Parts: sequence; C-alpha cells; structure tokens
Amino acid sequence: MSGTADADVVVVGAGLVGAACALRLAAAGREVVLLDAQAPGQGASFGNAGHIATEQIFPLASAEVIRASWRYLLAADSPLRLRAAYLLPLLPWLARFVWAARPAAFARGVAALMALQQTALGDLAELMAHASIGGLLHHDGYLRVWETPAGEAAARAQASRLQVYGVNCAPVETCMLRRAAPGLSTRIAGAIQYPDTAHVDDPLAVCRGFVGALLRAGGSVLQQRVRAVQPGRHGPVMLQLESGQTLRCRQVLVCAGAWSRPLLAGLGHAVPLDTERGYHITVPWPDADGTPAALLRPLQVPVASTERNVIMTPMAMGLRMTGTVEFGGLSLAPDPRRYALLRQQLAALLPGSSSANATSWMGFRPSLPDHLPVLGRSPLHQNVFFAFGHQHLGLTLCAVTARLMADLMQGHAPQLDLSAYRVDRF
Repeated sequence: MSGTADADVVVVGAGLVGAACALRLAAAGREVVLLDAQAPGQGASFGNAGHIATEQIFPLASAEVIRASWRYLLAADSPLRLRAAYLLPLLPWLARFVWAARPAAFARGVAALMALQQTALGDLAELMAHASIGGLLHHDGYLRVWETPAGEAAARAQASRLQVYGVNCAPVETCMLRRAAPGLSTRIAGAIQYPDTAHVDDPLAVCRGFVGALLRAGGSVLQQRVRAVQPGRHGPVMLQLESGQTLRCRQVLVCAGAWSRPLLAGLGHAVPLDTERGYHITVPWPDADGTPAALLRPLQVPVASTERNVIMTPMAMGLRMTGTVEFGGLSLAPDPRRYALLRQQLAALLPGSSSANATSWMGFRPSLPDHLPVLGRSPLHQNVFFAFGHQHLGLTLCAVTARLMADLMQGHAPQLDLSAYRVDRF
C-alpha cells in the first residue's frame, strides 16, 4: 500500500455477505480489513435459518402476496405482520413494494433472482471448502409439508409454478416422509421434496469460518462502527469511525445489511431500505440417555410447513425454527408473542418435543421493496461498492455475491450483468 491509504480494501459489515466478500478479495491477493460494530456474524447472520434456499426465485413483492397479506397484516399471530407503531414510517416502502409487484416488474425480479441462484450453491460449497469448513454443508434438500387439503393445494401449486422455471421437486411417499422426519405430527398429510437445496450445521460457524480463512490469508478484522463514508475526488476513501478515528482505503465495499441506509445517504444515494425483523427459537438436542431415538433427532433435513409459514432446520446445537415476517424498523423492542407463536408451531409439528430450554433471537433482515439486493459500483464514486439487501437469502447468496463483487473490484467484468441490482434502480 502507498502512504496515502491505511488499507487497500475495507469491507463494512462482517455478516455472511461481508465475510464472504472479504475472503474472496483476500484470496485474490488484496489486503483486506473487515470492519463491523459487532463481532463477525452477530447480526442477522447469527439467526439465519440455515437453509440454502436455491428454490426461492419468486420475489416477495407479488400480486399473490399483496392479495393475501392485507387481511392479516396487523394481526399479532399472522405470518406477515406490520407493527402498528411503524405504519407511518413504512408507508413509502409499502408503496414501492406494491409498485414492484406489477407483472412486468415481478417477471424482471424472477429473472434477476434466478441469475443469482444459478450458481449460488456451487459458489457456497467452493468457498466453504476453501475456508476448510466444507463439512458444515449438507446437500440433502428439504421437505415442504402440509396438514390440510388447502395446504396441499397451495404446496402443489407452488411446486408447479417453480417447475416451470426448472426447479426440481417431487411428491414424497408417506413412508419416506416418516423416515426423513420420524417425529413429525401424524396430522402431516403429505410433502414435496426439493432435493437440490441444502443446509448448514450453524450459520455463525460458517461466518466465523470465512473470517478465520480471511485472517490466514493476511486480512484483518476491526470492531468499530462506521459513522460516515467520504470518498475523495482523487485520493482514498475516508471512513469516519465512532471512536473519532479516520480510516483511509483505496476501495470500500458496503455490506452493512440493515444499517447500510445511513451510510449510503451520506454518499448521495437515497435507497428505500427497511427491515424484515426475523425471529427464531433454537431447541437444544436432548441428552441421549433414556431419550427415544425418534425424539433425539426428529428431523434429518429441513422441514417447512405450508400452513404455518415456518421452517425447522436440524443444526449442530439443536433444532432451529424460524418463520414469519415482521415490519417494525430498527428501534422497536421484540414482540414476545412472536416467540410464543413459534413455540406453539413447534409443539404442533413435533408433538414429542419441548421448547422449555429453547433460546430465542430477533434480528434485522435488510429488505428492499423489489426483494433484490444492491450489487455493484456506486455511479457517483468509482472506488465505492455495494453488496447489501439480501433479505432472507444472505446465506444462500453470500458466495455468489462475493465472486461477482471480487471480480468487479479487481477490474474484471463479472460473469453476470449487474444492472438489475443497481443502487440507483429506484
């Protein structure tokens, strides 16, 4: 590095996306500083469902979601909920969400998500192997189950729509379902398997694995909050830190998730970024002594419930259940009713289980109205880059994002046209 910069590349945000990008850049020979106010992986990445959701190619902004959502948007136990105290601040975002659900915009969103999903799992497997954590990844698919005729109709309709786009899925025989998920309620009437998806043992361990590989490659981690990013006209980018220090770098990549918006505002970009507050409970595995085998490991693969809008993923530390979407911004306290709802759903789906010792978590997923991330270079500042807004797909898309951004920041043309993910598309 020259004397005009303290760092070559600074990546702001040490979640899965930021850690993956930092590792890719370091592997390409760059000197990288990974910067975050928290320890790596302690934001939204910590609470990730662990499901590599390569089948998710439909943006949340759709006519179908809008038709279904208004009936229960303010209900405390609904799968898609808006906190009443956050209604006014969210109205501009909701208007853009409705606009993004137009048929032509939805079709563009599907194409853009499919383009990222095409190599997402392969990129993730490659990067995890590079970080020596490949054993955390399981290519075992997932099951979408139903309990009612209406649930079956919805699950089969979704599968039919996805098959049109080449997503592999098939009904599961009842005997196979019971083998894969022996602890499931007898009310489960059927399932569809998505064999080309995967899951990880622990999203936090994946993030820490990326950071460990970054450190071995010569990168560094700095725990500091960034107050502002100030690009110089002809010199380095200046990062103003909460400590009062100024960090200078040749290039900066903003991967700050739900906290990216104020940084972009200071750069002259008005981005309609908000948050989908995610909740989870994690039930530790019981002691093997005296515990029936069917209850010790009730699930071998992730299981999603069509009617209940939750997904259960077997992980190293226990069984994690996530689900529902809540719009409530960054400052409102967690709603304890959301945890209670998850416990109720767990008891209904796995009647032999207990959530008495479950841990709970709430975090902030960065959400843009069209359900697409922002990826690419700032059109206003040549040495500023963005990779944020992955919604529910941070783990799924972190490695493909890292590959694309590393190519772009190295001066190479990315293998994917990034125009659909431009920061100024709004």
